[in-house]
Amino acid sequence: MNIIEKYNRQFEYAGILMTVLIAFQFFRVWQNPIIGDAPKIITMGLLIIFEFIMMHSGLLMSGLPKKVSLYGLIPFYGLFALVFSAIAQDPLVLIIYLIVVFNRMRFAFSEVPKVLKQRSLLKSILVALAYIMLIFPFIFGAGHVPKWGMTLDTLEAIGYPGDSATAGLFLGMPHVVIAFGFTYYCFLAIIEAFSLRPRFGAPFIRYTEK
Repeated sequence: MNIIEKYNRQFEYAGILMTVLIAFQFFRVWQNPIIGDAPKIITMGLLIIFEFIMMHSGLLMSGLPKKVSLYGLIPFYGLFALVFSAIAQDPLVLIIYLIVVFNRMRFAFSEVPKVLKQRSLLKSILVALAYIMLIFPFIFGAGHVPKWGMTLDTLEAIGYPGDSATAGLFLGMPHVVIAFGFTYYCFLAIIEAFSLRPRFGAPFIRYTEK
């Protein structure tokens, strides 16, 4: 039994903890942005874009051979991680997120039982569906998303660069991006919590083994 398999349960709990921490970061900024949070807001917006790219990582690495993952996908995703690291302005959010990404990719580094890979594959599918299903209501219903603490006066007071090119990235409504991030990571934490159940993915596993 290799280390990935032996401590899989611990990896799962760590993944939930990191996801909850990210969700809390989004919630705290959405509710009460303070002086110094402008870089954090920018980093969180980039994180949501980066997540669209990285959410496929677990899906692909669960289904592809280990050699393809190690020599193809990891360098590919690593390039995006380097770009994100260079642009991101808040190290705390970045560090937490990179731990989450590594946790998703752990099956690419070692041979593990097929059942674990199948469960990881199902979880990755559910994560991708959650992102896609949530993004459209937030885009088309942006005008109904509450600003909470992220009012124009507050954003101006904390130095958020709303009149710069960054405004285009957030469509002038950074609270929508932050609200989406909070909601998405809450759903992600719920999916990860359900994946701890012994029978998680049983119908899916039986179907894929046919």
